[in-house]
Amino acid sequence: MSVSELEDILFFEDADTLAFIDPPSYKPAWSLQPSCAQSIGHRIHSWKLLGTGSEILKQFFDPKLQERNIKHRGGLPEGIKYIIDLTPPSTEDDAVLHLTELSCPLGIRTWADARDRWHLPPQCVSGVDIHSSDGDGDDKDHSGYPAEYSPARHRAGIVHVLQVLEGLNPTLDTPCKLWTFFAVAKLYEISTRTDISMRVTLWMYEGENKRFIELHPEIAYRLAKGIQCDYLLQDAFCVLVGEEALLLLRNSRTPIPKQQQTTTVHGRPREMLDDDDVQRVQYAGELFLGRIFEKFVELAGADMHWMKSLHQFRRVFYSPYGPPEGEIVEDLIAALKDWVRATIFMVLSLESISWLSNKCKLEPSGDYPTRDYLNAYSSMPFMAHIMTRTFWVILSERKLDEHDGEKDIGPPRDCSLAKMGGYMGAFRDQHNALVRYVTVAELRRKMRAFNGLCGLFPAAEPNDRAGNHATQPDGDEFVSEGYFSLSTFVIEVQQYISAFAREMIAPGRPVMSYDLTDTLTLLTENEYRFLPLWAGGCDDGSGGVYADQIPLAETDGFSAPGPSIHTGSAAPSTAPSVMSLLESTVHGASHRATEGFASEVVSINSEVMSETGNANVVDPSDFQKVDDELSFALDSSADDVDDVSFDSDSDSDDTVVIDHADITEFSEFEEMDLDEGKVQNILIRGKRAAA
Repeated sequence: MSVSELEDILFFEDADTLAFIDPPSYKPAWSLQPSCAQSIGHRIHSWKLLGTGSEILKQFFDPKLQERNIKHRGGLPEGIKYIIDLTPPSTEDDAVLHLTELSCPLGIRTWADARDRWHLPPQCVSGVDIHSSDGDGDDKDHSGYPAEYSPARHRAGIVHVLQVLEGLNPTLDTPCKLWTFFAVAKLYEISTRTDISMRVTLWMYEGENKRFIELHPEIAYRLAKGIQCDYLLQDAFCVLVGEEALLLLRNSRTPIPKQQQTTTVHGRPREMLDDDDVQRVQYAGELFLGRIFEKFVELAGADMHWMKSLHQFRRVFYSPYGPPEGEIVEDLIAALKDWVRATIFMVLSLESISWLSNKCKLEPSGDYPTRDYLNAYSSMPFMAHIMTRTFWVILSERKLDEHDGEKDIGPPRDCSLAKMGGYMGAFRDQHNALVRYVTVAELRRKMRAFNGLCGLFPAAEPNDRAGNHATQPDGDEFVSEGYFSLSTFVIEVQQYISAFAREMIAPGRPVMSYDLTDTLTLLTENEYRFLPLWAGGCDDGSGGVYADQIPLAETDGFSAPGPSIHTGSAAPSTAPSVMSLLESTVHGASHRATEGFASEVVSINSEVMSETGNANVVDPSDFQKVDDELSFALDSSADDVDDVSFDSDSDSDDTVVIDHADITEFSEFEEMDLDEGKVQNILIRGKRAAA
């Protein structure tokens, strides 16, 4: 009997219970005399087990079971009232349940091998896993990793749980020990106890060990769900939802068979989640994708209301000039917006490797992330960049220049934001937001014309060219309340965009940094609402959180199949694509059936689609954001607002009518091509032309 085996035996003199944890091959000899260390009973307190409130542990003290155990073990020794048998079950049903829960995921079994790569804390990964000494199971698999299930590890996990209940501190110095400890506590229905959950979270957030959440978010999610730790669940959920949203956007052109979605865009192997949790990620991913579209349009769309917060832009926007001088003001406003948009798209089109923290190491092959991770950014569709941390990091750090509007912007000239966004979600009404080249000469010419209104210096002659401005002041040296300074405007734009971009990549919780995640993680209550109530969500288990969405067992838009939620309707649900999902109100994320309509109207607001088969006539005010302070006379994006028509049968510029005869053969994924801003032809009777 070794010293280490004796050290693991619990013995409290005032205890009233003997707990036996026998190996599968051990046969009790109807005697209290132990034949080996593993057959020695642990002397513990019954009240500490019963005090947990666990019905599972309570069953061990059942009188009939006690009578059998006492007889089986040769009677009660002095001071002992109860004998309980915690030996892992051998009957088929119970054994399968225990085996399923206690089988360590691959990410757990391989994590210790990354100790040097990620500088993992020794107290979490440097221990030695329990080895069987009686030949009751394999300790290693064919790859040399710890086996998924080990009977010896199982028994040790039971002892670790008993140690915690007795107020002791178990040594959880390997990932497999941690998982087994958690799984045993979960089987005993005590995993949510503070003394159990605290040890799991301390292990997870110890130093660089929190990288586990980024590299194995599914496992971290399962741990968090089992111990009901809200912040751990949210940290893992952020990674999963960001990856799901990027997958949806990348695959929006052509659906990929669901069985192929075993890796993320950046190559991370996706691990197992329960069906209901897969659905949480799917629905949240759709909403998150739509919300990031909104954020990007807020920054680079036609309105750009944020520019009114810039001192230099306010001088132009709120200038007191009417016709004909007002045209000069409008021209400058339009040029400034176009320059900002061109600058953003210049950054969006830059060739770059995927962002990765400097302290992280890449492997040529093997465990993720490999060197292929770096190529993910350049290989994904053009517009998919907006869902990556790489783009927003570059945008936050780039020093803007007046000449940025002249540089290569990726998509063709005079291409609308609506077209480049595949007419999805918030991009759909961005026909007037053109991405074009804006030269310094154009900016300075329009600046001089505006400053000429202020009497600072004469406006440039029509035949002036860029070269002729070399000896003329650009207006920056004048000190006046009314003048516009281009160089100062560029600085103000850079400051705002940098702050905006930093918010896009900021972690939800300061204590959780994402150094190995290139997807965005700025989730809000809008996405968190799909989580359980205890995790800060709105899901009470009834399915009500999905009430505004048609529940789907499988959708082509999702990267993996999810379960169906039964609402009592006998009507079969259809499977909309990402396009149809994002065409609905983003915050409602309505999943609507697309079949059975006489015609379908694809317009700026999803509510135009009639559920009875006809298109509704909607007030144009529902589709245009009107500035509360000034009329559209000063807004360059409102030139043709008065021409909007919402007749569902007309060939107007704002309504797209798709005949029902075509809709059954029409895959909405074919409608979009996000690569380089190209959009395939679709059967449309009329649509607004890009301005």
